[in-house]
Amino acid sequence: MSLFSKPRAASETRTLRLDGQEISYLLKRSPKRRTIGLCIDHRGLTVSAPQRAADSRLEQVLRARSGWLFDKLREWQERQPATFNCADGETLLFLGSELVLRVMEGGLRAQPHLLEDDTLIVKVPDIDDTEVVRRKLEQWYRTEARRHFVQRLEHYADRMGLAVRNVALSGARTRWGSCNSRGDIRLSWRLIQAPISQIDYVVVHELAHIRELNHSPRFWAIVEETLPHYAAAQRALKVGGARYHRF
Repeated sequence: MSLFSKPRAASETRTLRLDGQEISYLLKRSPKRRTIGLCIDHRGLTVSAPQRAADSRLEQVLRARSGWLFDKLREWQERQPATFNCADGETLLFLGSELVLRVMEGGLRAQPHLLEDDTLIVKVPDIDDTEVVRRKLEQWYRTEARRHFVQRLEHYADRMGLAVRNVALSGARTRWGSCNSRGDIRLSWRLIQAPISQIDYVVVHELAHIRELNHSPRFWAIVEETLPHYAAAQRALKVGGARYHRF
């Protein structure tokens, strides 16, 4: 490489025309990689490549795997949930169960409340004002998320002999949780839509990071010691997690 050559970006978005269709993908280069890897999830296609992999080689791999690419992209598109309209009669998810949203006229300060028949009542001055309905719903989800997450974190932290310094909610759409070396944990409020088994997996996952800030075998051993069947919840969250981003 010339001393005056422009260094390659560690990641960049690219497009390639395959079989008459434009395919967008995120290219990630790393000096540690030795092979070209393809991954498709709810964010689309990611291509991981060695730092010096030629563009022609990348294109060759993508063209050779075009059939697989189109099949997987179609699968992910079919998994994407319908748009949530915040309207009366919509179906909500809460702790793995389905609730029916009922929007009624009422005061702006009226708090949403859950009935025993799995109906969530949200009262607003104008039932057609979906933005107000959405704000009230998110606040209700956040309140319930904090209550349940703190309870599960306290339960598992005690079992694992760990101390949590601070718990915060996030609106992240790319990760369910995070933890730093000080014991600060952040969890996405959208996770409250998942069954307890999946919430517990994320909780234990983040608690394990207090001891191991990595995904080494020692880290996974800590997770498995606390949740022997964590892999099932991990798979379920990966497969069904897109539904929790519907709202």
